[in-house]
Amino acid sequence: MEAFKSPGISQARPNLTRDDLAFHTSQFDRNGYTIIANALTKAELVTARRLLNEAYESYDPKIDGRKRVEGYRYSANIVNKDPFFTPLIARDEVYSLAQQVLGRDCILSSFNTLEPLKNQGHQRLHRDGGHPPSEKVAAINTLWAADDMEPENGATRVVPGSHLGNDPAAEMEEQAVQLTVPAGHVLVTNTRVVHGASNNPSGRRRRVMHLYYVRGGIPQQTDQKQYLSDQVQTGLSPELRRILALD
Repeated sequence: MEAFKSPGISQARPNLTRDDLAFHTSQFDRNGYTIIANALTKAELVTARRLLNEAYESYDPKIDGRKRVEGYRYSANIVNKDPFFTPLIARDEVYSLAQQVLGRDCILSSFNTLEPLKNQGHQRLHRDGGHPPSEKVAAINTLWAADDMEPENGATRVVPGSHLGNDPAAEMEEQAVQLTVPAGHVLVTNTRVVHGASNNPSGRRRRVMHLYYVRGGIPQQTDQKQYLSDQVQTGLSPELRRILALD
C-alpha cells in the first residue's frame, strides 16, 4: 500500500461551476471517489472542531440513534447538535455533486462524526454498498476533514476503480492507496468502492464528519423525523426539510 495524494483537485470557489461539476463527476465515475477542495473555510474549521469536541462528550445512543464505534471518539445525529451543522447538508460544493450522482431528490441518510484514537482505527477493506456495478449509484459517503487526514493519523485507504467490479475486498490490500485530505476538503466516495479506515499511529487528531446521502425513497440510516428535536425541525427551510426527509 502506498500513500497517495489525489491529483487535479480543483481550486477553491464559492460554488461548483459546470466545469468543476464535470471534473468531479468524471473523477467519481472513473475512480469511485473525488476530493472537493475547501468546502469549509478556516473560520468554519475552528467552529467545527470545537463543536465536534462537544458532540463527542455529549454522545448518547438513546438520543443519537446509533451505537458507538469502538476505537474512536464518536457521535451521531449531528444535525441535532448545533445550528452550525445544518446548512452543511445542502452546501452547494458537495450537495450539487450528490444530486448529479443520486438524482435531484437525494436525501441525507445519516450525519455522524469519527476520530480514531492513538493506535486505533484500523478497518479491513470493505464496501458499504451492495448494488451491482451495472446499476445506478444508490448511495455516497462524504467525509469532511476537520483536521488534515494523512497516513500518520489514520487516513482512509481506497482501491481506485474497485466500484466497477466484484473482486473480494479482502484480497485487494496491495492495490489500496492512502488518501491525503487537507482540513476543509471533502472526500466523496461511491459506497461500492473498496475502502477502509487506517490505524492512527501518531495519535494526532483526525476529526471527520460523515454525511451519507442516498437516492430518494431509500430508508435513512438515522430516521431524522424520529431523532431531530422539535426545536431543530421548526426552524428548517422547506429544502432542508426535504433533504432530511421530514415530510
